Amino acid sequence: MVCLSLSVTAQESGAPEKGKESFEELDKLDQGTNLERKQYKNISENNKDRVINSIKLLTIVTANFGDEVPDSKTAFDKIKKDYQIVLRYYYRRAYIASGKAMVILEKDINTLLGKFAKSYDTKTQNLLAECADTITGQEQAQLVDTSTEGVKPVVPYREIAEAQQKLRIAYGQLGLATDMTRDDRYYDAIVHYRIAKDYGIKILTDFKEQEADKKVITDKYAKDLVDNKNQIVSQNTK
Repeated sequence: MVCLSLSVTAQESGAPEKGKESFEELDKLDQGTNLERKQYKNISENNKDRVINSIKLLTIVTANFGDEVPDSKTAFDKIKKDYQIVLRYYYRRAYIASGKAMVILEKDINTLLGKFAKSYDTKTQNLLAECADTITGQEQAQLVDTSTEGVKPVVPYREIAEAQQKLRIAYGQLGLATDMTRDDRYYDAIVHYRIAKDYGIKILTDFKEQEADKKVITDKYAKDLVDNKNQIVSQNTK
């Protein structure tokens, strides 16, 4: 329906779809020196894999968390369409038009990935803060309980120490993600946010003894657990 609508709009305006221009129209769009032609051809070829991988990631994160990032689904639909245009120009050997379209496309991809990275940052910060509070609570409970002779600690100190180590690793991953967002490396940042969240969820579930209590945690972070595996959440999970 969307493609049909776009085609009708293009026909009504008298303008062909981008990438489907006549040879004469395409030749006008593809004007430049031989050096520019070579440079833009290299951009189209060398950046293709990176763009494909970014689109794959956006397919997953938009499906899982698109509702939490305003207008992300519309932006992603445009990105997919614009990538088709890049390929149309490239295979028609309009390398300057293709390379220029690729440059704009990569900016749009990075902008959308940046919005998702910001959402991931908020989620991860909140999750790890919850972990820190849980560990602190267990430490304090142990101090109170061990001060009473003959009373067994609620959680063995060894488990608390293991949780502290996991939390240090998680915050290390969060720090890497934050550094990458500062460098506009949003794709890589999301990878590290996911690792940090995995450690955080593990910390919370490890402190629960009963399976029912563990399930409460995994249900709360069900979407995150699936997304951390780079998979799309099923409708039932949502």
